[in-house]
Amino acid sequence: MLVPLGSALGYAFAAMMLKRGTEGAGPWRVNFSTNWVQATLFSLFWFVPTAHAASFGNVSHAVISGTIFFVGQIFTFLALSRGDVSVATPVLGSKVIFVALFSAALGTEKIGVSTWLAVLLTGGATALLSIGNPQADREAVFRSLLYGFSAAAVYALTDITQQRWVREWGFSHYIATLFLTVAVLSLTLIPLLRGDGREVTPASWRWIVAGGCLLAVQASGIAWSIITIGATSTNVLYNSRGLWSVVLVWTIGSWFGNAERGRGRAVMLRRFAGSLLLLGAILLIAHR
Repeated sequence: MLVPLGSALGYAFAAMMLKRGTEGAGPWRVNFSTNWVQATLFSLFWFVPTAHAASFGNVSHAVISGTIFFVGQIFTFLALSRGDVSVATPVLGSKVIFVALFSAALGTEKIGVSTWLAVLLTGGATALLSIGNPQADREAVFRSLLYGFSAAAVYALTDITQQRWVREWGFSHYIATLFLTVAVLSLTLIPLLRGDGREVTPASWRWIVAGGCLLAVQASGIAWSIITIGATSTNVLYNSRGLWSVVLVWTIGSWFGNAERGRGRAVMLRRFAGSLLLLGAILLIAHR
């Protein structure tokens, strides 16, 4: 249990580091760099034995999941770079709610009372995360919600495809191919990068490298946790990252150049309450 909880804390720290890095390098360079770091780390999974041989179907399924995940990464970095970490990170946890809704739409699950209650709690959490912000900051909050929920919905599609296809090949080779696909697709971001990188300050590179490495390490922890204790328990524990993000921004955010604490105590309390509501919604989905 400590692994997904530690990964959740690691994600919250990584999010603040990467947001700081985007200020000097832009979201696309940060996205490009972190995707290749993760692909390099997950390439180690090629050395884990699998009972199933590679086939065109297995590889193509992993590539499809990787393509969907890549789109989710774009929305994630837009949410972190153009929005607020203490809003975007809790919203990303709504992925499991989208999984339930999409599964119902596909006819593989039925929507029960707990699912509708989870949707209701998500609406209340969204209200708490969005209301009471100063006029000058409302646009950033709107972007956090828009991009954050978009990323969560796309990640949910990734989860659904993984749940359907991963057993056909085995987790290790499937996930290695998925992240390799994400890295290769990141080459399409090159035209969007600012300059040739020489104008990025050493300080920005330090934030990018540190955040990218931490993001990859926590992703490895989640992958290991899914194998060890299962996806449901892992997702519930991992989504404590929403609470961590609010607490870290509120207490030590200034160490990372994060100014969200300046929104005021009332705003941060509402964001913490919204994060708790989202976590409650996730618990309902996980144990329905």
